[in-house]
Amino acid sequence: MTHQWHDAYRHASTPAHHLDPRSKLFAGLVFVGTVLCTRHWSLLQGAGYPALLAAVLLLARLSPLTLLKRAMGILPFALLMLLSAAFSRLSYALMMEVLLKAILSVFAMALVSMTTPFPDLLRALEQCRVPRKLVMFLAFLYRYAAVLGKEIVRAERGWRSRTFDRFWWREWSRAGHVLAALLIRSYERAERVYAAMLARGFSSRMPAMHLLHFGPGDAVFVSISSALLAIVRWGRI
Repeated sequence: MTHQWHDAYRHASTPAHHLDPRSKLFAGLVFVGTVLCTRHWSLLQGAGYPALLAAVLLLARLSPLTLLKRAMGILPFALLMLLSAAFSRLSYALMMEVLLKAILSVFAMALVSMTTPFPDLLRALEQCRVPRKLVMFLAFLYRYAAVLGKEIVRAERGWRSRTFDRFWWREWSRAGHVLAALLIRSYERAERVYAAMLARGFSSRMPAMHLLHFGPGDAVFVSISSALLAIVRWGRI
């Protein structure tokens, strides 16, 4: 098990994959901000925002089914948000608008992650002056999620090998002990990993495999995407 099992990046040779990560990150964040700041949706906004995402999907040559699978993680949160909105006595149209904003925002950031390697995204965040501690946290979370996954598999295997009761639901009372053991193992593994990193000269800065280059194509992409977003946001039919 490696870090590739939870990586959203899909390798391909397309114009979307060859863009600078900073331009894609900027366009994605501007799209999310524009969608969230749109109050009263007209027909142009309702059709324009999904059309922009569909255009990027075609440009990146990605499967719509893959994008839907990546965005399924928002479903529980969206349902919880709709439930809270229902208790707030919001109108049905407003609840659907909130749900649509959440789905479009997740789709936009999923497209960014699926066309950009995660280390390049971290490099882009670092060069955009994002706090270094936050970048380091994301880097370790990405890299060592597989290590935690191994510990979970080992703890689950040990739990099942010691469970002989036919009524398996009675064994859930021991879940607290399993979680405590998992926490201790993860903490000990983290100490060993950190000691190994220090022995290899770790200096709280992630080394870059290659330098990022913001070229004319990235400037054209940012300009066109910003112009199209402005047309959809403030245009009228």
